Amino acid sequence: MAAEDDTTIYLARHGDRYDYAHEDVWAARAEELGFDARDPPLSALGHAQSRELAAKLLELTGGRAAAVLASPYLRVIQTAQPFAHLVGLPIELEEGLAEVSHAPGSIPTAAQRFPYLPEVALGRPFGVPVVATTTDARTCLPSELYPIDYFRRTVRLADFLPRAYAGRTVVCFSHAASVALVALLSARGVREVGKFAPCGIFKLVGRAGGGPWRVELHGGDNSGHVSANSPTTHAWGFAESRWPIEEHWATVLGELARTGA
Repeated sequence: MAAEDDTTIYLARHGDRYDYAHEDVWAARAEELGFDARDPPLSALGHAQSRELAAKLLELTGGRAAAVLASPYLRVIQTAQPFAHLVGLPIELEEGLAEVSHAPGSIPTAAQRFPYLPEVALGRPFGVPVVATTTDARTCLPSELYPIDYFRRTVRLADFLPRAYAGRTVVCFSHAASVALVALLSARGVREVGKFAPCGIFKLVGRAGGGPWRVELHGGDNSGHVSANSPTTHAWGFAESRWPIEEHWATVLGELARTGA
């Protein structure tokens, strides 16, 4: 049970992706129509999962949330929509929650999303903007270098969220790689923290006095509130990565220890 001065973060992953469920069709239409295939919407199943997720989050939060934050990717905004409708809050886009190897400028802005997704808040600066250190070969735009830039961004996000929402509850919608945020706040290994299921929910509670955050709900299992899953969008964690994850994670934690940031 959270105390009145605790800070609570609900972290939810997006639902089933349309491109994973219809890979050949999506790729062919992207080539035919000339759009970027890397910002797909939800599938029909993903929309159904998101409605179930919204109902569960409403139950967990009692409808009391200071803000609804979402990665600026379409599938995540769509996942956040049903909950935003239930609680009557706008969806505030947060680049700190964006997909790994994010290239700023590669996806539509909040203003460009608004005509189709009017729940999106306008004029909000990112609390944690992406710091690009390489170039995305597909877009020729500045991009993060995976995974170390993503881990550095996670450190900035773990600093921003408790300061911005101290003593309150914030609901965040993101991607599977956000298990890194759970690992950082709870002082666990980035592989140890496990996987993130589609529309899974992590509940993280931080005490005002500091110390590791409590993980009161684990997002690796969505079976308590999601009635169907697809093998195409499955639970994922850094244990599945072929990169030397522990080495990069240790580097970033070492940087954090030296700077005290």
